[in-house]
Amino acid sequence: MKKALVLGAGGFIGSHMVSRLKSEGYLVTGVDLKYPEFSDSTADEFILGDLRSKEFVDRVIHDPHFAEIYQYAADM
Repeated sequence: MKKALVLGAGGFIGSHMVSRLKSEGYLVTGVDLKYPEFSDSTADEFILGDLRSKEFVDRVIHDPHFAEIYQYAADM
């Protein structure tokens, strides 16, 4: 099973990308400062954290088994 990482998974686009990847059979890890506001996340794992922190990002993307990484995090 392919693994995907979605950064910014708590936002509108990121949360929909998590759902799309799940529907395609991916094992999905979502990361954001907050959970999605209007629905529960369908991510297999959801990590709360600040992606502005280099140390946090280094820990999150350390898994070499991610087949794909999507970056939707932004300071709105």
